[in-house]
Amino acid sequence: MLQGKPYRFTIPDTDTWNSLKSTSRRVESLTSSLVDALPPYYVVQGTLESKRVDDRGRYILLVNGAPISVDRPTYHTLDIGEKIRVRYTRGARAINIDRFKSPNGHL
Repeated sequence: MLQGKPYRFTIPDTDTWNSLKSTSRRVESLTSSLVDALPPYYVVQGTLESKRVDDRGRYILLVNGAPISVDRPTYHTLDIGEKIRVRYTRGARAINIDRFKSPNGHL
């Protein structure tokens, strides 16, 4: 039989609680990023239908109805109407983009 005082749960102070929440969010974000980077990857091929910047400041390309997040230089390099193939992650972030040339050699 155990002897002694019963354990009493105490609520952590605000600084400790905020620190725990912050650490938890960082671990969750890191885990999410790592899982997103792992296969399987998806591929979409077709015409670049539209480009937009969403309310969170992400650069989005729409290819055959699939919204795909890209970096700023890629966003500004590609033109609407181009034929492209995009390999992307589960989180819809582009890994690589291939442009297709027409038979006369133009993009």
